[in-house]
Amino acid sequence: MIVTTLTYKKPLSEMQKYLNEHIVFLEKFYAKNIFLASGRRDNRIGGVIIVLSKDLKEVKEIMALDPFYKHEIADYSFIRFEPTKYLDEIKNFI
Repeated sequence: MIVTTLTYKKPLSEMQKYLNEHIVFLEKFYAKNIFLASGRRDNRIGGVIIVLSKDLKEVKEIMALDPFYKHEIADYSFIRFEPTKYLDEIKNFI
């Protein structure tokens, strides 16, 4: 599992221009069962996407398709994460 954090580097007004495209991007990868969760960070400084992949290269390739990436709205960082304890409800995703 890889936790991807986005940190906006442009004003929120610029981010808003690409928000609908970003949502379409998210929905595409939820439909493929690649994204587990996503959402805004506190103070609207960016977002978080939890990706069901252990392959950092694959995740970077996916994020390169994000309109926020394409239009240089956000910087991306990646944390590889191996859950060792989790709710039974998500064990099928681990």
